[in-house]
Amino acid sequence: MSLGLFALLFAGIAAGWLLLRVARGEAASANANVTVLKIVVWLGLVAVLFAAKLWPLAFMVLLAAGGVMLIEMWRGKTIAAELGAAPPPPVVTRAMTREEASAVLGLGLDASADDVKTAHKKLIAQIHPDKGGTDYLAAKINEARDLLLSGLGEG
Repeated sequence: MSLGLFALLFAGIAAGWLLLRVARGEAASANANVTVLKIVVWLGLVAVLFAAKLWPLAFMVLLAAGGVMLIEMWRGKTIAAELGAAPPPPVVTRAMTREEASAVLGLGLDASADDVKTAHKKLIAQIHPDKGGTDYLAAKINEARDLLLSGLGEG
């Protein structure tokens, strides 16, 4: 049996196996099915090239595509291992101090209520989520305003 017929037979068996797995609905990940599909296509292409007696091209495709698939599989496993390695550290929240609130709004500790409102209005116009800012920054600016105004008796 020639190498081309063997590769074509193997690709056909792998394609049938993949179709059977999909038809049964086995609990295989989509990535595994895509990998098997890549192998089927790869072997089919190599089989056609061998059958057409294009040996050098067949060997190049065999080596290059096989190498790329091995690198993709290794990379996927490495990324999965890194993502599942350690949970992120817990977020520690604490109340904002008056000094931090003043720094957020760019004011001194002796700022008046009008200064606080003006600084807040200017910053929130620039950092608002509708203007491309984030919810977190807008919340911190609002928290700073509320803290400073409550200290001035206007909250």
